[in-house]
Amino acid sequence: MSAVSLKSEDLADLATLARDLNFDDDERRCALLENNSRDFNAVPGSGKTSLLAAKLLLLAKKWPHTRRGICVLSHTNVARDEIARRLAETVEGAQLLSYPHFIGTIHSFVNQFFALPMLRSLHQKVDVIDDSVFAEKALARLQLGQFFKLRYFLENQSNGEGIATSLFYRTAALTVNVESGSLPAAHTASYKSLVSLKTQLSSLGIFRHSDMFAYADLALQTCPHLVDVVHRRFPMVFIDEMQDTSWDQESFLNRIFDGKSVMQRFGDIDQKILTDEENAEQLTFPRQNHGYISTSKRFGGAIAHAVGSVRMSGAAVVGEAANAHAPVLLLYATDDATKVVSHYGRIVLERLSETDISTSDVKVMCARKLGEGSVLAGRHLSDYWPAYGEGLPSIGMRSGNFWNLIGDTGQPRQETSLSARVSDVRRALLLVLREAGAPLAKDLRDGRALPRAASAFAPAGRIEALTRQLTLSGEQLCSSDQRETLFQLLYEGLKAYLPDGFGLDTFKALGLFDEQVAATAAAAPIAAKCEVLHQERSLQFVLGTVAGMKGETHSASLVLESYGGVSRKFDVALGLEYIAGMPSKKLAKLPKTQQAQMRNLYVAMSRPTTLLCLAANENRVPVKIRDALVGKGWHIETVT
Repeated sequence: MSAVSLKSEDLADLATLARDLNFDDDERRCALLENNSRDFNAVPGSGKTSLLAAKLLLLAKKWPHTRRGICVLSHTNVARDEIARRLAETVEGAQLLSYPHFIGTIHSFVNQFFALPMLRSLHQKVDVIDDSVFAEKALARLQLGQFFKLRYFLENQSNGEGIATSLFYRTAALTVNVESGSLPAAHTASYKSLVSLKTQLSSLGIFRHSDMFAYADLALQTCPHLVDVVHRRFPMVFIDEMQDTSWDQESFLNRIFDGKSVMQRFGDIDQKILTDEENAEQLTFPRQNHGYISTSKRFGGAIAHAVGSVRMSGAAVVGEAANAHAPVLLLYATDDATKVVSHYGRIVLERLSETDISTSDVKVMCARKLGEGSVLAGRHLSDYWPAYGEGLPSIGMRSGNFWNLIGDTGQPRQETSLSARVSDVRRALLLVLREAGAPLAKDLRDGRALPRAASAFAPAGRIEALTRQLTLSGEQLCSSDQRETLFQLLYEGLKAYLPDGFGLDTFKALGLFDEQVAATAAAAPIAAKCEVLHQERSLQFVLGTVAGMKGETHSASLVLESYGGVSRKFDVALGLEYIAGMPSKKLAKLPKTQQAQMRNLYVAMSRPTTLLCLAANENRVPVKIRDALVGKGWHIETVT
C-alpha cells in the first residue's frame, strides 16, 4: 500500500489552496487528517464534497507516485464536476484530473476498468448504456410479430411494461433478471421470449447500467489478477454519497479495495431514500467507529431543528448559518390545493431579496409525482399543479430525441452543467449521423468518440466547432423561427461526414426532425414551471419530485405533502407531529413505509438556506400541533 499521510501542519496549506473554505472545527479536521480506512456520516449542507475536494488538494501537494493514483468515486456527475472544479483551481489539484488518477462516477469506473474491456474481448457491440433508451427500444421491439404471445402475457400482468423494460444481466453467468415485477418460471415460453428480447437488444449494443456490473463480474472471473492490478493502481479511494450505493455496487467495490487500499466513504445514511432495494440489509455504511460531521453550513437553527426532528437515526443536526426567516406552514382547504404554489411564490417575493433569490434557486417539491386514491387532495404533485407532467419528455425520450437534446428541454439551463450540455449535443449529432447512414457513425457507442472519429473524415476541429455553437445557442435555434437556420448550420457542419450525394432536402426530411416531435419538445418545460407576479416583482420557479432535487441547495423550498398509499399516511402531517414535539410513537417504531416517508421529508426539508415552507391540508393538522409549532417559532398561514 502506497498511500500518503496528512499531518496537522499540512492543514496550513488550506489557507492558499481553498481560501473560501473553513475547516477549523474538530469534526472536519478529524476527517481531513484521517489516514486510514474509515466512514464519515455527515448532515445535509455540511460540505461533504467541498471537504473531500480540500483533502484531495492536500494529498495532491504531497503525492509522490507517477504510476499510482487516487480514485474518487461519486454517484452523480454534479458531485464529480464540483470536485473537478475545485481541483482545477490549483496546479497541484489539476494533476489529479488525469492519469494515473481517476475521478468519476461508480458506473464510469466499472465501465472503464472492467465491463467495457470485457465486452471488447467478447467482440460485443456497445451502442448505448442507458436505462431509458433500453426501455424505449424494448417497448418498440415488443411490437415485432415474433413477440405476439409475449405481449399478450405482459398485458395480463400487473406490471408487464416494467418487466419488459427493466431486464438486466446479473453475475458472471449473465443470468437474466428484472428490477420491476418478477419473471415467469424459467421453463415457460414467456420467460424464453423475455430472454430472447434481452439477447436481441444486447446484440444491437443496447444495455442497462446494471448489465455492466455483470460484465465486470465476468471480467474478474476471467482475469482474477485484475483485482491486484486495480487496487495497486489506486492505493487511496474516496467514495462520495455512499448512502446511495446499492449492494451490487458496494460488494463489487469491496472485492477490489476493502482491506487492500485506504478506502474512505462519505455520506448521510438518513438521506438514503431508496430502501426497498434487494439485499439492502447487507449494506455496511456507516461502519462502526465512523466519523461524524453534525454541523450544517447551509441553514440556521430553526431549519436545523425541523430537519433533525424527522431524522431516522435520531442524531442531532446543528445549523451554523443565520436564522433568516421563520419556517412557514401553509394550511389549505381541500378545494384550494391548486392555490398553494402561487401563494408560496408570493411569500417568497415578500420575504426574500433579489440577492437571496439569485444566489440559489427557489423550488417546489413533492415526494410523489402522480398517484391514485380516494383520500382528499394533497396526494401528489398533480393535485397542486394539474399541468405538471403534461408534455414533459421522459428521460428516455430526452436521450433519444434530437429536439430535447439540442433544445435542452429536459431541465432549466441553470440546472445543467456545461459538460452535460456538450454530452447532449454530441449525442444529438450522433443520432443525426446514424439516421443519415454516415460511415462515421458506424460502431460508435456514444457521442464522446465523435471528435476522434471525425478527424478521419474531415479537418480536425470541425465537429468540435459545431458542438460548441449548438451547446451555447441550441435552445434558441430550436425555436420555430430559427429552424431553417438550424438545418443549414447542421447540414454545413455535418456535410463532410454524410454519404455522397446526400442533399439538404434529404437531410431535412430525416425522421428525427419530425415537426410534431419538435413542437412537443419546445412546449415541454412550461408544465414544470410556475411564474408569480406580486408587488411589482416577478418570480419563476420549478416544480419537481424530492428524488429529482436530492443534493440541491435552494434559497427557498416548499415541500408539498403527499399520500404514502401503502403507508396510509400523509408525510407532512406525520412529520409535523415530530417537529412539534408531540409524536404518537417514536420514529424507530414507525412501519418501514412511514420511515421511508420521513427520509424523503428529511431530504426535502434540508434543501433551503433561507426559507423553509411546508404545505398540509388544514383537516390533517390538529390545533394542538399548530399551537406547538407557533411556540417553536413557526409562522402559519392559510392559503387564499
